[in-house]
Amino acid sequence: MSVMKGAEPIHLDAGPDAPASIVFCHGFTGTPASIRPWAEYLHECGYHVAAPRLPGHGTRWQDMAKTRWPDWYGELERTVDAALNRGKPVFVCGHSMGGTLVLRLAEERNDELAGLVACNPSLFDARPTVNYLVPFIHPFVRTVPGIGSDIAKPGGIETSYSKVPLAALNSLRVLWKLVRKDLHKITLPVRVFHSAVDHVVDTVNTQMLLKGIRSKDVADHVLPRSYHVAPLDYDAQQLCEGTAEFVAERLTVLQGT
Repeated sequence: MSVMKGAEPIHLDAGPDAPASIVFCHGFTGTPASIRPWAEYLHECGYHVAAPRLPGHGTRWQDMAKTRWPDWYGELERTVDAALNRGKPVFVCGHSMGGTLVLRLAEERNDELAGLVACNPSLFDARPTVNYLVPFIHPFVRTVPGIGSDIAKPGGIETSYSKVPLAALNSLRVLWKLVRKDLHKITLPVRVFHSAVDHVVDTVNTQMLLKGIRSKDVADHVLPRSYHVAPLDYDAQQLCEGTAEFVAERLTVLQGT
């Protein structure tokens, strides 16, 4: 398998004295390249950082067509388990479907995590083509045009597939349903960042998330100048700084308990 340039997994060790580990998760048809600046910023703040390349991503869309959401989730879990083995608090951050996956992780392993950050997380797609056609046509229609590079900043390019494998998209629909059903299980501290204009994930997803979780420590931040791929867009600095502030605040609380 040939991996796209820049799509390699991210592993940035901050040494044994790092106060926390942060696991990042990229989105559907994307790669770690989409979240690399976000991850690198947190590493510069002194944290151990890791971001897996999800199975089927970053090579060919034909590879992704063979994978399903448990494959992606399993890779995230393995990365989180490795971070937990370091013996320090672990935070999870996800963009788009990466947000969906870290939310699922929080639903199943809430007490093992120190906090969660979701950027333009996806939980639902209201388009009839996704809800009603994909479940029936995916065995016969293999792909539709890609969803990558929704970036307001001129020249912004996301390393992603030019096609969406419908079998994988249908599996994502299954994941969405599971995550929506169990949102009430999430009680850990959460920060959400959502773009004012997003051509991939409608803002109703953020509203659904905030309404469904049971966390007491929650905040939602609007990214006013960015589209869907906010970690590569105008408001990347706001996203990075907001995440760093959240992690530092949580560590202060944890150290005081």
